[in-house]
Amino acid sequence: MLIRLTEVKQIYGKYTLKEVMINPKHVVCIRHAEEYQQMLQEGKMPEGLDTRQSFTRLYLDRGQQGIDVVVVGNTEIIAEKLSHGKKVLFG
Repeated sequence: MLIRLTEVKQIYGKYTLKEVMINPKHVVCIRHAEEYQQMLQEGKMPEGLDTRQSFTRLYLDRGQQGIDVVVVGNTEIIAEKLSHGKKVLFG
């Protein structure tokens, strides 16, 4: 089952929002993306985002090399979406 999220992409020096479909089975790590919150505060992100918005970096397994994707949303909410409502332990 794929999960629909909103990805932050940098294209030609500008940040845009794009829909992305993620397979939760390929996510190996999630982390808070603090630098994106800073860019939002500086006005570098697309208009319309609440200044309280947070961002999460997903690390995806692609065999011998991985890929990381930054999505809109705090770490706990993204983890819950990826786990299909199952309890995720933090600690």
